[in-house]
Order: sequence, then C-alpha cells, then structure tokens
Amino acid sequence: MAQTSAFCLTQQSLHIARSQSETLPNTRRIALAAADAWGKEATLAANAERRRATRTVASEDEAIVAEFQAEDEAAARAAG
Repeated sequence: MAQTSAFCLTQQSLHIARSQSETLPNTRRIALAAADAWGKEATLAANAERRRATRTVASEDEAIVAEFQAEDEAAARAAG
C-alpha cells in the first residue's frame, strides 16, 4: 500500500525527534538516516498524489468533451 505524503512527513518528524533525544551516536545516526529516507518517500508520495489528481481532472475533462460531442451529434441527426 502506498503511503501518503502526510504520513511520511509525520514519520520523518518522529525520527528527527528521536534522533535529538538519543544519547548514543549510532542510534542518533540511524534515526537521522530514517528521517532522511522518510523525507525522500514524502517527496515521491507527493508527486504520486499530484499525478493522480491531474489524471482525475483529465478524465473529467475528457468526459465533458465526450458529452458535448454526443450532444452535437444528436443535434446534427435531429436537424438533418
């Protein structure tokens, strides 16, 4: 299942907070690496969300165009 950008950003914040509260350098480094990974995942998720939104708008636009074409064809048949 794909993660949302909001979820990824929340995870990034949690790992940053965890890195700041850790006393062991290795654990701090791991938490920062995890935060970095969640940040990259958030960017990917935001791009995917944007593409899905654009695709939905394009589909709605195509449906509107098809409706107008059907109306024009019906009007042409009725007139001729």
